[in-house]
Amino acid sequence: MEMPLQPQFFEAYNILKEEFKQREFTLKEAEEVLRKHKGKGYAFANTREILAKLQKENLIEVRHSQEDRRRKLYRVKEITIFQQSESRKLSKAELIALLKKGADIIRTSVDYKVLAILLFYKAVSDKFNQKVEEVKEEYPDIDNKIDLWDLTNEYFPIKLFDPETGELLTWQNTQNDNAKFIQALKRIAEINREKLSRLEYLLTTTGFYKLLEHREILENLKQLFSGFDFSRYSYDLLGDAYEWILNYFAPQKAKGGEVFTPVEVGRLISNLIDIESHSVILDPACGSAGLLIEQYKRAKEEGKENINLIGQERNETIASLAEMNIVLHGIISGKITVGDSLLNPEIFEKYIKEIKPSGKADYVVANPPWNQKGVYTEEALKKNPKWNKIFAFGFPPAQSADWAWLQLINYYTEKKAVVVFDNGVLFRGGKEKNIRAKFVDNDLIEAIILLPENIFYNTNAPGVIIVLNKNKPQERKEKILFINASKEYIPHPEVKRLNTLSEENIKRISNVYREFKEEEGFSKIVELTKVKKNDYNLNVTLYVHPIEEEEKIDLREEYQKLKELHREYLEKFKLVEGYIEEALKVIDELL
Repeated sequence: MEMPLQPQFFEAYNILKEEFKQREFTLKEAEEVLRKHKGKGYAFANTREILAKLQKENLIEVRHSQEDRRRKLYRVKEITIFQQSESRKLSKAELIALLKKGADIIRTSVDYKVLAILLFYKAVSDKFNQKVEEVKEEYPDIDNKIDLWDLTNEYFPIKLFDPETGELLTWQNTQNDNAKFIQALKRIAEINREKLSRLEYLLTTTGFYKLLEHREILENLKQLFSGFDFSRYSYDLLGDAYEWILNYFAPQKAKGGEVFTPVEVGRLISNLIDIESHSVILDPACGSAGLLIEQYKRAKEEGKENINLIGQERNETIASLAEMNIVLHGIISGKITVGDSLLNPEIFEKYIKEIKPSGKADYVVANPPWNQKGVYTEEALKKNPKWNKIFAFGFPPAQSADWAWLQLINYYTEKKAVVVFDNGVLFRGGKEKNIRAKFVDNDLIEAIILLPENIFYNTNAPGVIIVLNKNKPQERKEKILFINASKEYIPHPEVKRLNTLSEENIKRISNVYREFKEEEGFSKIVELTKVKKNDYNLNVTLYVHPIEEEEKIDLREEYQKLKELHREYLEKFKLVEGYIEEALKVIDELL
């Protein structure tokens, strides 16, 4: 699968565009501009690599100088929104520009989820129409359109033909009538209850039906999307576009309690698990299903088949976004349920048992809510029908449910789990230390990774990744690998004061974990006996400290600077001395 354009390339494009506008520039000029911005905290790759990548993405044009054919001249191209021709697709950069324009249209008046709904509707409509043509080729004897649409319903994951009314509910068939357009999505939700069980709820809670009151916004959005044929994109790219919308609005929505795990963190987690075909992957706090989807994408890249995704989310609106996210990624074997996993795990367990009689997943990935206070008391957790098995290591304090989540995840994991939590889970005392000690004593923890600060949208806390492994290889038993990745980041390309993980950061962290090796100032393998001596404190910085880069001093250069300063001092001293002597002479004459 083609990798998405990395954030630093977009940032470089914006800087070059601002600096040169439509003026041609050389490689040397580009290097000087990017070097200047690199000093402000931006992280850029080799300038030649940047220009080559931007040229490939159709964001920069290049020609050879007439005076010197070996000399290349570059010019930044303007990203514009235009009708898609039959001969080309939008580049990834142009697709993002399209979505940004949509975000600008709805920003002040309409819930951002409306943009996600419309992208979903247009994309599945285009894919359905494409499938109609494929079915027509396979069954050339079908002359009746209704029969053709009905048969396509069976081949396509989402039904867009209504057999009761005989109506085709695609974007193209409804776009000229606003009322029909709005009602079509409601009907799509009704006839696809298995796959989109909460779409109708989402349409209501986002105020989608009220778009009829915002006619200008609706018309602008329809016009924006109607010019593009999304059938010409892979499901992965469409899914990534959908997730871009969620992450684009995530920083401002985090203040209202909506939390999305950054895609880069999900990509790192996917690199820490080697999934086999026919695996069941669970996320009991799935949000928009980003972690599950990253696992699926990696498994597909590696040729793994029949990967089953099961997620549970307490917030019904977010669960609906997760359902659409899974569909847009072309995932058939995915199920999202709604419920409180700490109190009602039997909801998702029911669907696991349809695949695995044990009711437990092969792998679990999760970024549960951190430090939930006053909700999951011992009394509350005992409402869980399996509380005595799940919370066998003890009940956490009322001010934090972190170790309740970790016990739930451990219980439903047969092989490996990768979980994101607040750093405090590693060293807080009391009841949490007692539970943590039992995880250590039972040799369940394989690795702990300290992430950089300002990675997450809703907190500047660094966060940690805890890897639980019930099948540790012999050479990893009675040991924990600590990785201090607090310096592995680049500045976020779009959100000030936020950081993100580059592909290079992800590769370095995951390679050290996979090889289970030590790197000075970055990773350390620690025997459990040492952890126990440290009173079960798992704070990463207790075991591995980043190497501080020492400033390199050129003694000869510094000596020359000192001599120059001394020379300037003598010159100025003599100048001032002359002024003072002249002033003293004048004073003597006056006296």
